[in-house]
Amino acid sequence: MSGEPTAEEGKYKDIPSILPLAPGGVYAVKWEQREKWAECLSTPDVPYTPPLGAPNPDNPVCFFEIRAGGYYLGRVTFELKADTHPVTSENFLKLCEFKCYAGTKFKVFPGNWIRGGDFTDLDEVVYDANDPDFFDFASLLPDAAPGGQSIYVSEDGPYFADESFAIAHDGPGILTMYNPGAPNCNGSQFMITFPNVRAESLDGTHVAFGQVLDGWNVLAALEQLGDARQEGDTFQRVTVEQCGVVKGRGSGSAGSTMAKMCVKNGASKRGGARRHNATRRASRGHSSRSFRATPSLAARVAYAA
Repeated sequence: MSGEPTAEEGKYKDIPSILPLAPGGVYAVKWEQREKWAECLSTPDVPYTPPLGAPNPDNPVCFFEIRAGGYYLGRVTFELKADTHPVTSENFLKLCEFKCYAGTKFKVFPGNWIRGGDFTDLDEVVYDANDPDFFDFASLLPDAAPGGQSIYVSEDGPYFADESFAIAHDGPGILTMYNPGAPNCNGSQFMITFPNVRAESLDGTHVAFGQVLDGWNVLAALEQLGDARQEGDTFQRVTVEQCGVVKGRGSGSAGSTMAKMCVKNGASKRGGARRHNATRRASRGHSSRSFRATPSLAARVAYAA
């Protein structure tokens, strides 16, 4: 019997295996299934009501443009609960405003949540440091903490304390901070809950600070791409292609927030000439609250794990 593929099989030979390695080796995958996973993901409308109720018109709204398997899926918008969680909301708002989430990848945990926000592990196909729609990490934040970091950088570390556990994780579409199981270890990573999430696994340990407003059909469709082993691997690469602010809040200089974030991490002042320089991107203000940072060494080790 010849080992050469037939003409029908041959047309699939360049479709890479997009399943992760199993303990005993690579999963056996039929050509038909691999072809299906190489197609654009369907995102039909699904019933959805924002879990925290009608948005507060004074709260900021941010957006992600989502791509999976190389295909554009749509826009997702979030309300940030700055009225109840101003510090945590400000962190996410500024990371969106300065395009720090553009090019980051999602991990999908079916039945639980989506996890994202690690800007130290970017999608090399989508990310372009020379494009003004992406943050130039190499020039402006070359020493970012493993796994990403917050805007509240101090001598004690790049993370900030848990603000409040007042919002429960009792529905789909809750935007909450990721931490590795250690308290007061909030950086740039976040999670978005799926319908069957167990609230008790997150309540009291993760700070919920927002909700999905529009585009839930995009996020719901991503659940089918997750690996049942709950390791976050996906059958297609899921990427935040663009991010930004639909509606901010307050007034003042946003530049000082990102400038401090960059300078305290050893970024070159000459990088300020770049279009992403915080001092040239003046817009809405940042929180002036002082917030207790966590010990840097313990936080870095835990967060990157």
